[in-house]
Amino acid sequence: MPRHKSWFWLAALAAACFFDFLFWKKPFGVSFVIWTTALLGVGYLLAWREGKRPAAVSILLSILVLAFAFVPAWRNEPFTRVFSVLLALSGMLLLTATFLSGHWPFYRMWDYLKEMTLAMVGGVSRAILMASKNQNPPPLDQPVKKSFGRKALPVLRGVLIAVPVVTLMAILLSSADPIFGDWLKKVLDLEKLPEYLFRLWYVLMIGSILVGIYLHAILPNKTEERPDPQKPWMRPFLGWTETGIILGAVDALFLAFVFIQIRYLFGGMVNINETGYTFSEYARRGFGELVAVAVLSMMLYLCLNTITKRENRGANLGFSVVSILLMANVLVILFSSLQRLLLYESAYGFSQLRTYTHVFIYWLGGLIVMTVILELLRKRGHFALALLISSIGFGATLAVMNVDAFIATQNVERATAGEELDIQYLSSLSVDAVPFMVDKYNDPTLTPKVKDALGSALACRQVLLDDPTKKSWQGFNLGETNAYRLLQENRKTWSQHNVFQSSDWGWSFRLNGVEIPCIGSVWMD
Repeated sequence: MPRHKSWFWLAALAAACFFDFLFWKKPFGVSFVIWTTALLGVGYLLAWREGKRPAAVSILLSILVLAFAFVPAWRNEPFTRVFSVLLALSGMLLLTATFLSGHWPFYRMWDYLKEMTLAMVGGVSRAILMASKNQNPPPLDQPVKKSFGRKALPVLRGVLIAVPVVTLMAILLSSADPIFGDWLKKVLDLEKLPEYLFRLWYVLMIGSILVGIYLHAILPNKTEERPDPQKPWMRPFLGWTETGIILGAVDALFLAFVFIQIRYLFGGMVNINETGYTFSEYARRGFGELVAVAVLSMMLYLCLNTITKRENRGANLGFSVVSILLMANVLVILFSSLQRLLLYESAYGFSQLRTYTHVFIYWLGGLIVMTVILELLRKRGHFALALLISSIGFGATLAVMNVDAFIATQNVERATAGEELDIQYLSSLSVDAVPFMVDKYNDPTLTPKVKDALGSALACRQVLLDDPTKKSWQGFNLGETNAYRLLQENRKTWSQHNVFQSSDWGWSFRLNGVEIPCIGSVWMD
């Protein structure tokens, strides 16, 4: 039981009301980092009130959470924003599970799943359990001292009970007297009553969950001992012979595949043309499947590492040999996938999905290298930490590199070299690409054809992008604000590129005699 029970309720309900203020019918932007900062600040304040000190690594984790929470106020590219939000929320859940202990760097995969699940369950159950426990009353001859929280909590309960009662009575009185009903409608806008009741309900739900989360983080039910990463979380049951056969068979298959790659893909265009495929067709077939093979191979290694009995030095050595051979083959397969992707991009240009895959391949390769090092050092239990580092690195890379600006850069450079420029896809990118497009439009070395395409795309942006200052401040985004400023400052520069309202397409432009919509359903795999 916390020493300041009422503080938990008041702080959690205030945070829930702040959530409603920031997000209800508001655009998503700077509001997320503000709310994340408020949640973390309330948590540290409650810990201080309870006399609890967080672990040093919890402060580091809090900084990482805030960094990823800032991304939606910085970038507009959808996947980067979504992945950053997921990392921030996962980080807060991990912080809940390890706020005092700071044991998350020593967790195995099972520990991450278990502790984060317990944190979610605690968020739902701890508030109910605390509310159901009655504290022992003081002796009759002892005066009761009421703190601010104890004075405020009855007021809060009274208000929450009074709201539905008064609402029901108001509805009945409004029906009985139309004059009173008109007056009440002007004051309270009864047409929005269902909305108000729904918002009240979810504020109470969020507040209750936050109480449970804060309790789980600051006052855990039991003190968690630091787990031993090298200790298996389940009893191994599969013999080394069976595991050796499985990994050996997969290694043989991968070696055959690697041989083919050396003969054809790495051998050059002539060898590929002998098989009847063009270079671009060969590149297009299967780079996604190869990435999937690499991921499945890592899962196979993890599974066998967990369930295989290694009762002697020979079994340990044998497992390491076939596992490292597996990882080496997977690295070659990843390199093959990267080669195919590079060829595909050379032939068809860059897209968001190809860029995500590009970055993912590098970080997956880094994870495999870390896995080999852990296998050599007999530190296999730290794989979960390596996976966490790779996930953070992947998300951070997407945020820092500016995916849409990278795509625009590569595609415009291809067009300058004589390749086709998909202007409709360029127009479909987020406003993160606008600063690069503006800079490139003013580049004197740009060919007239590419300059016309860029100017048309920028003219479309200008008519389609609304003034961000007219939105609520909760949706503030640095990239959007900067793009709007650049478009307005340079609007006369591309005014020669006529953008018009089409009866069929809405806002459109004409390029080389062809009418092209400013907004179209463009998908590039």
